[in-house]
Amino acid sequence: MAVVTLYMSDRDDSKTFTDKKSADEYDKMLELAENVSAWVEQNIDDLSESQTEALGMLVATNKDLLAKAIKGKPELLLSETTSSSEKDDDNSNVTSMAANQ
Repeated sequence: MAVVTLYMSDRDDSKTFTDKKSADEYDKMLELAENVSAWVEQNIDDLSESQTEALGMLVATNKDLLAKAIKGKPELLLSETTSSSEKDDDNSNVTSMAANQ
């Protein structure tokens, strides 16, 4: 019988990873999403909690793309190649939630 080491996310008990680096990256992404949500909530009135959470997750899951856009390539935000190929099911659900609200 083989023993497999699993790492759990500190912020999401339902997620497990086979390597520590992935678990740490996921926790950092969730922390960024939480902080972005709080920042949006403080600066934009009349957004629901689910909307601020969706915005936080959208920014956190696409931080690299946003960094490139901010550095002078805003057209990347509208390219269709990033919408489906770089996101897993959870992230695309967040993106569609944010777009619908």
